[in-house]
Amino acid sequence: MSSPGRAANIASPAAAAWPAGRLGDALVAIAEGLFPQRRAPHLQDPPAEIADSTALAGFVEDAACQLGLEVEAVDARVATVRGLLAESGPVLVAHPGSGPSEFLVLLACDRRARVAEVLGADRCVHRLAAAEIDAWLDDERRGPAGEAFAGFASAVGLAARDQEEAQRILGGGAGPSRAAVGWALHPAASRFGERLQQSGARRVVGTALVSYLVGFALMVGSWWLLGAAALQGHLERGWLWAWAMLLLTFVACRASGVWAAGRLAVQVGGLVRERLLEGILRLPADEVRVKGVGHLLGTVLEADALDAFARTGGSVLLADVFQFLFGAVVLALGAAPILHLVLLVGWLVLAVGLVRRLYGRLLNWADARLALTDELVETMVGYRTLVAQQPAAQQGQDRGLAVYGRKQAALDREMARLSVLLPRGWLVLGVAALAPGFATGAAQSTALAVSLGGVLLVYLAFRRVAMETGPGLAAAFLGWRRTRPLFEAASQKLESVENVAVLPSEVDEASAGRRGLLVGRDVSFSYPGRLDPVLRGCNLEIRRRQRILIEGASGSGKSTLGALLCGLRQPSGGLLLLGGFDHHSLRPERWRQRAAGVPQSHENHILSAPLLFNIAMARRWPPRAEDEQEIEAICRELGLSDLIARMPGGLQQMVGDSGWQLSQGERSRVCVARALLQQADLRVLDESFAALDPETMDRVLECVVRRSETLVVVSHA
Repeated sequence: MSSPGRAANIASPAAAAWPAGRLGDALVAIAEGLFPQRRAPHLQDPPAEIADSTALAGFVEDAACQLGLEVEAVDARVATVRGLLAESGPVLVAHPGSGPSEFLVLLACDRRARVAEVLGADRCVHRLAAAEIDAWLDDERRGPAGEAFAGFASAVGLAARDQEEAQRILGGGAGPSRAAVGWALHPAASRFGERLQQSGARRVVGTALVSYLVGFALMVGSWWLLGAAALQGHLERGWLWAWAMLLLTFVACRASGVWAAGRLAVQVGGLVRERLLEGILRLPADEVRVKGVGHLLGTVLEADALDAFARTGGSVLLADVFQFLFGAVVLALGAAPILHLVLLVGWLVLAVGLVRRLYGRLLNWADARLALTDELVETMVGYRTLVAQQPAAQQGQDRGLAVYGRKQAALDREMARLSVLLPRGWLVLGVAALAPGFATGAAQSTALAVSLGGVLLVYLAFRRVAMETGPGLAAAFLGWRRTRPLFEAASQKLESVENVAVLPSEVDEASAGRRGLLVGRDVSFSYPGRLDPVLRGCNLEIRRRQRILIEGASGSGKSTLGALLCGLRQPSGGLLLLGGFDHHSLRPERWRQRAAGVPQSHENHILSAPLLFNIAMARRWPPRAEDEQEIEAICRELGLSDLIARMPGGLQQMVGDSGWQLSQGERSRVCVARALLQQADLRVLDESFAALDPETMDRVLECVVRRSETLVVVSHA
């Protein structure tokens, strides 16, 4: 981050803190520091009544979206400069207290975390002692609770430094409800190349290229020196020392190149994984359902092949390119330069043709493998139904295996042809081109040795291409072909940031009572690939504190309407407003935060995580003391107390596929508890009571009605 300006050291963090009324200015100053060439838009400051951390987080997220930043909440319970700046800066952190009233902008700290740079409210960068900032972030640890903890720690024999660390980990004297709140801010790069550049990849690539180039030059020069000395008959100690020094320098350059290539591979592999995850999260739910589990599993396997080539094959390919170039230079200085260069160009054309042919075989084999994986997974999922409906002879597994076997055999033949013909054929041709000069004696022995060295250099490069780089490159192209839709999904810009509303400072016309909470005019929706719309000309108006029941037969579109209301889908036509804002102004994430949905029983996804996480992630993680108290109260009202009592770990018990198994009714109530804990304006329950018995359903419905300000229930007629 470029420094907006430098100033003399100030006395305390409080003097550099930004007041809550200037939080918008603080975010603009951060954006201007990260993007000095871009003029940041003006932001309205949040209203003074924002004291809740959830509403404050909403303001920071929306403001960051307008400024072209990505925001990530940091665990500020251990509020130290070292902990907050563990990843990177800048970090915006609020002073703990009854309500966030002051904020610090932390930029960076030295290696020992003794001095930190902060962006002050005067838009200048100040240097402060990290210990002073730590005390400002946890100034209540010296209160009565902090003194009591210090007395206890001294009684059990903790050293002073250990006491301080333990007190910070436990939240100091303030407790979990008074912990600091912080966010890390980063530039939102929508393109893969931009993120790669921000990670410093350009410098690493330059280091690798220079190291490989110098290394090959040193290797060729060392062997040239040794060969010339041997052929001229003056192989003295000085020549041997010069040869050894060149080789040692070559080893150092090669080590530097390998290190740079490995670091680049790690960076690229990490960014590829991150990009694929973003693409998966942005895929429409309907597309995921249509593709199926087997197809997505095959895509993940191809992503592994792409990542493996980035980690290992990329550096080898770079070395092969340089070896080809130096081999061509050596051949041009040898006994038959024109003939060797013509043969080399022709053999390179043949190599490209063989690799492309291998890619075609690999593509056919991968299609067969993907189809076999898809069929295997879908068969395993629906095995009982399949056995009951079809005879074993008609299930098609043997036919799929036969097709896969034939394509595997064709791929193996192509691999053998490439690995044998390409390097050995060149070796035979290269040596044969020296035969006329050797037989007639027209070529000097030095020139013959140089040509033979060039032939061997190119042979080794061809051998690596045939055995490692060629198949790896073909697999990487195949992996890119499979995963490109995920990359494209991650690259799609959701909306223009200028159209995003910073809600805490905007007027919510629904809250003011001037219009309905959720208003739809001529709303229509069509699924991709289907001509007939599921919904057409739908008009609705839902006001606050209303209870609405949507009934209809199966296939009538009521679940689609429920998904539109809670933001899981966007209308194909018409206008749908939540609190006076459409999807473009509100952002899909903010829409889903304000409109909570509880899906049908078959979509009640429980993550393999503690039960507390599955419920509390609707509000914030980690939860605070008041959050856990509310979770326990909601679970008690939903009849989950007996379940929690049976669990050895209580709310900390692992649930999901690899943990404690929940029944369908229990899963439904966990999802209901998750939606009730979410601070939403509207809740949409889509046949969420289907797995409950009548007595439990009455109890759950009573809790939902009591705790929901505005409620929409979707049910069969």
